[in-house]
Amino acid sequence: MKKNDSIELTIDDLGTDGQGIGHAEGLAVFVDGALPGETVRAKVIALKKSYAVGKLDEVLVPSPMRTCPPCRVFGKCGGCTLQHLSYAAQLQFKQNHVQGCMQRIGKLDIPVNFPLPARHEYRYRNKAAFPVRQDGEQVDIGFYAAHSHRIVDVDDCKIEPSDFQIVMSQLRVWIVKNKIPVYDEKSHTGLLRHIVLRENKAGEIMLVLCINGEDIPNRSHLIMLFEFVLPQVKSIMLNCNTKRTNTILGDRSICIYGKDHLFETLGGLEFKVGPNTFLQVNPAQTEALYNTLFRMLALTPSDTVLDLYCGVGTISLAAARRARRVIGIEIVGEAVEAAKFNAKLNDIETAEFFAGDTAELLPSVLERENVSAVIVDPPRKGLDEAVVRMLASSGVSRIGYVSCNPSTLARDLALFKELGYNAGIVQPVDMFPQTTHVECVTVLSKANG
Repeated sequence: MKKNDSIELTIDDLGTDGQGIGHAEGLAVFVDGALPGETVRAKVIALKKSYAVGKLDEVLVPSPMRTCPPCRVFGKCGGCTLQHLSYAAQLQFKQNHVQGCMQRIGKLDIPVNFPLPARHEYRYRNKAAFPVRQDGEQVDIGFYAAHSHRIVDVDDCKIEPSDFQIVMSQLRVWIVKNKIPVYDEKSHTGLLRHIVLRENKAGEIMLVLCINGEDIPNRSHLIMLFEFVLPQVKSIMLNCNTKRTNTILGDRSICIYGKDHLFETLGGLEFKVGPNTFLQVNPAQTEALYNTLFRMLALTPSDTVLDLYCGVGTISLAAARRARRVIGIEIVGEAVEAAKFNAKLNDIETAEFFAGDTAELLPSVLERENVSAVIVDPPRKGLDEAVVRMLASSGVSRIGYVSCNPSTLARDLALFKELGYNAGIVQPVDMFPQTTHVECVTVLSKANG
């Protein structure tokens, strides 16, 4: 096999990024856009020692699970990677992926349930961040192509609210009419870097312009566009990010129209949402995720619960309605202040929140509190080994683990098993249809408990 060869492949599996995987001359060949069960013709575009990459030229025998993607930029945009696969098959892929991680990475024989399907396969995201770039005379607003910083211009993302399309069309008018200088990441010049949109369940929208500066030209024209065309826009914010960085949002935001926050409802609780607030992007599935966690964890009114990586308190406050007391720990100070505000907003007095590194605060909390249940919802990197060991040595009876990364979940569950804790059933929850991402919930208990 040589680069630029045309080869015929039978696709056996899907990779973690949604690529079809076939084999030729003893090498795995990854082909974007190909599906298991298909016979395809592909051009070899990269050849490594242990694998090759092919570009799909033709599907010779299609899979019965192949569907027609509704998005015109599918295959170009790096966001959705599974729109060409039926939703039932997407869920099966995610179950297989989680099971494979448990067996391959964790060496664990843990049952993995079929994923809880999403209520909506499309239009489910309540937040999006659009990079902006100048392309000759044209301004591109959209998403990055896979494995690059090249922007694919998108006028209507099918997994986001349809109102976002109207907001973006008005912004394009404002950018062109006012000759807004677009940010260039190589030279660190220009003004407009990103556009961030959030929408709550009530249909209210927050528009955030991320700028390389302190202000924008002709604020009044921008505000007028939304006052009269799309009154659902209740907040327009300027987020100042003058650092030479890939981080989207800076530390300082200025409200130039409406209010500096929205309120979102989850499970009957209200949460204040600002430009920098982390909140799950699929509210319907977030409620399904939390309900699954609490059902598996079986909290009682006598429980004292420790919630690690608690963010703005969404899980903590939901747990507080079921338990005697909840203690939340979060490293981001701004999130902790928001959690305290949300507790007052919902008249919950049985939740306390502390700012700091989990590994540093955990020993003192475990020493002074009679914790009967722990909830962890870490970032994609999973738990620090020190945190796993501290939790295991504490002897706490139940640990509820919410994970956004099956690989690090499997690694952590394997270490817990070494330390005397066994995981029960793993329940995937499909938060992100049309993508390979999946959330999981499981509960660990002491092996002799």
